[in-house]
Amino acid sequence: MKTLTSIDSPNEIDGSPYDDFGFNYLWRLHGLQFHVPAFSGMTIVKNGFAKYCRSGGFSGVESRIIETLYGIEESFCIDHYESDLWAELLLVTTGTFDETLSSEQFFHSRNKPFRLKGLFSDLCRYSPVGGHSEFFNMPEKNAKAKFANAQRMANKKIGMKIVTKKRDSGQYGCPTPLENPHEIGYA
Repeated sequence: MKTLTSIDSPNEIDGSPYDDFGFNYLWRLHGLQFHVPAFSGMTIVKNGFAKYCRSGGFSGVESRIIETLYGIEESFCIDHYESDLWAELLLVTTGTFDETLSSEQFFHSRNKPFRLKGLFSDLCRYSPVGGHSEFFNMPEKNAKAKFANAQRMANKKIGMKIVTKKRDSGQYGCPTPLENPHEIGYA
């Protein structure tokens, strides 16, 4: 699988940030235990959502992972150029914005006992990294199986109910697809 560090550059991708297309992805964090002993013995995985294409024409998944690694290093005062943190991209699915976001939300809702949110919040020297509530401590095999389960249509429907509820209440973490000003006549 693909590996990334905080100093890598995301690949260019053919698309637009306004495309109704997203990624649900699962990656594993390696090396944090060398800087923060509390994470020793853990298998840290992150389930995330990203737009397919980021501004500038870059892969949404790679951009988000690189940004997250950079944020972790900042939060724990780890030098970016001497860091031994790296991410291993385990699984990726694509679909509409809402389909992929629904899968992500289903995964999060069913795996709260494995969530590391509090640990990241308590140990960071600065504010926790963006997406800190999306990290889990679980065996990689289990994480992959749970990720695959979240892709089932029945579970995406459950996930969409969560997305809708969060959007309706104004809760952060469930954005709506961007409107393209060129397509709606504003530009």
